[in-house]
Amino acid sequence: MTLTAPPRGTAVRLIWPLAAMLATAIFGAARLLVNGRFYFADDSEIGAFGQWWKLGDSLLSGGIPVLNPRAWEAGNYFAEGQWGLLNPVTWLIALGARASENPAALMAIVKIAFFVAMCLGVYLLARSFGASAPWAALAGVLAPLGGFTVYMDAPSWATGLLNAALLPWVWWGLRRMVEGDRSIWAYVVSSYVLITFGYVFGVMVLVVVLLESLVRALVQRDRARALRVLVASVWGGLLTIVVYLPGVLTAPVTERAGLGISNTGFLNADLSDLFSAASPTATATIGSWWGPETAAPLVYAAWILPLFPLVLPMTRDAVRRCIPLLVVGAVALLAVIGPSQVGPIRWPVRFMPYLVIVAVVLFAVAASDGFPRRVARRGILWSFGLIVLSTGLAFASTPNEWKGIGLTAVVQSVFVLAAAWVAARGRPDWTPRARTILVSGGAILVSGLLLIPQLAVFPATPLPKFGAPESVSRMSRVLADVHGDAIVVGDLYAGGGITRSFDERLMGNLWYLSRASVSSLYTVLPYTTFSKDLCIDLKGSTCPRALSTLWSVDPTTERPVADLMGVSAIVAMKASYPTEPAAPAGWSVTSSGEFTWLLQRDAPLPAAGGVAWTGAGTRVSVLHQDDTSVTLRVDAVGSDPRVVLSRLDYPGYSIAGAVKASPVRGWLLTADLSHTRPGSTVVVSFRPPGFAIMVGALVLSAMLLVGWPLLRRRARRRERISEGSSGPSTAPDTHD
Repeated sequence: MTLTAPPRGTAVRLIWPLAAMLATAIFGAARLLVNGRFYFADDSEIGAFGQWWKLGDSLLSGGIPVLNPRAWEAGNYFAEGQWGLLNPVTWLIALGARASENPAALMAIVKIAFFVAMCLGVYLLARSFGASAPWAALAGVLAPLGGFTVYMDAPSWATGLLNAALLPWVWWGLRRMVEGDRSIWAYVVSSYVLITFGYVFGVMVLVVVLLESLVRALVQRDRARALRVLVASVWGGLLTIVVYLPGVLTAPVTERAGLGISNTGFLNADLSDLFSAASPTATATIGSWWGPETAAPLVYAAWILPLFPLVLPMTRDAVRRCIPLLVVGAVALLAVIGPSQVGPIRWPVRFMPYLVIVAVVLFAVAASDGFPRRVARRGILWSFGLIVLSTGLAFASTPNEWKGIGLTAVVQSVFVLAAAWVAARGRPDWTPRARTILVSGGAILVSGLLLIPQLAVFPATPLPKFGAPESVSRMSRVLADVHGDAIVVGDLYAGGGITRSFDERLMGNLWYLSRASVSSLYTVLPYTTFSKDLCIDLKGSTCPRALSTLWSVDPTTERPVADLMGVSAIVAMKASYPTEPAAPAGWSVTSSGEFTWLLQRDAPLPAAGGVAWTGAGTRVSVLHQDDTSVTLRVDAVGSDPRVVLSRLDYPGYSIAGAVKASPVRGWLLTADLSHTRPGSTVVVSFRPPGFAIMVGALVLSAMLLVGWPLLRRRARRRERISEGSSGPSTAPDTHD
């Protein structure tokens, strides 16, 4: 069998994107040489991996998780959104996590893979705006090196990285569909993946991209292009309804309710901070959990930005092509420096990756348009002036970082001189393309070399590192012998960073790895009344009074709260309970470790999800019970006709045969059987709120997906027929 080499033209076209992807993979892997757990911290460590593991486990069991009563406020998976329940890429990651023994290794592979995906997406996007291959490759390499991407999204906020990696693909696919009137599938597939990741920031940027495209088409009176944008927008809007509607309708009972606007200076920037955007070692003054300054270059965009004046001014045609970049970049910039919270949207510095993408693509287009022919003395002076200005303001903001800031300025200055020399002088036989290759290739090399000082100053994310074991099997053995539902009380973070502490307790979604059913999981939607009652945070840590709350007697039901929740085991953190807790009747302290006390019931209760209490004289029998439904037979209706179930009263529950009553304690699902006769059947069932609308949106999106290509094909056929009928006519032959 003979393999035929691709045509030379194809091979040459592949060199730059392949080189960019290889460089990106190398740069991403280089961080592991300094810190082997670079990509396994904070939310990735105790959130994303366990979440993916659970999803993979569910997929292997033949389904996707919808609701888990035993997880309490962390168990409403459609409302959580970021589980990516409908996302095939997330499914692949989840199956990989389920098969993985080393979570840190799995995370590194996934994160570096998405760096590479971002690189190629930015390359394609830059090419679509007219950038030449060498400069587009440089843009592809620079985008994943953005400070926020490297030090926040990649180590911790995985869905942020996934969104930023997909946005260039979606934008490129949209441009193919709208500007080029080409196939819709690149946009359809990439936008589906982006939206169903469930992370709202990328979707918000996509909305801006779509609006800009629509307004531009309308201004230019291009009806066909406007129609294509509308079709793309409707497709994206329908998917957004499917993914986000459950969370929106669940928000009123969670801590994400509210529409207020505030600016506390928390994880947002000001204009002076952006002068640090060209320094990979400058922190700027981004306020966060550690005070007015965060130990990471969160606003770093690209070291090459001061070279912009070298390739300016851009031609009118290039500026016109870059209008979408300028509009999206302006909106992203306003978001980054905007209020720290607008309704449920908080921490706007999370828009930095999108601002970086715009900046590097804009530079690639400008360089393609102006290098080497526009490099002149005036541009060189402006570049040096910009280096001096940005260096001075970065130093004024964070003078203690003068070494890194100064080193960056030296590198930038040398590169300006080198680029100017290559452009204007160099060898006489160098073609413009050769000069471009030298400078863009050199810029990629410099980007890699600047990792050295950056990693020397910032070897890891400033976000918490909890020290979770790099062994799934080790974590699966924690509480393996505990029967019934369990909960952790006290300072869950005590012992954080000490790996052996994980032999006694896990954290957040790592509890999914345990054979025990533990409710102290990670959630982005804390149930307001539940979390206040138990004094519990979104990662499962509680204040000390949580234990006394569990053992206290609820005044309505006269049952301990632990009984109402079906709790059969309690892990009490010794940091919060230094002396052995006094166990009530029916409970025993079964073990004492270095970090925890373990208390268990002498006779475990059934797991959460079923009937926890019935009112005086009321009796019911459970005929069927699963995660999303309970079927009851009413045996008697007494003076108090209420039935309390050990479930949170989420929007989306319906009760057939009875009515919903006010939730006991403000969070326990309660049914009122006042108008129900003995012998009747009551069915309590859950569907994500707005389920009918979600199904309708899915059906409409499927119809659009099928109908638009057919309409497009029909329209093109009509165009061809019209062109044929309007061709030159021939006179009839009158000759004999």
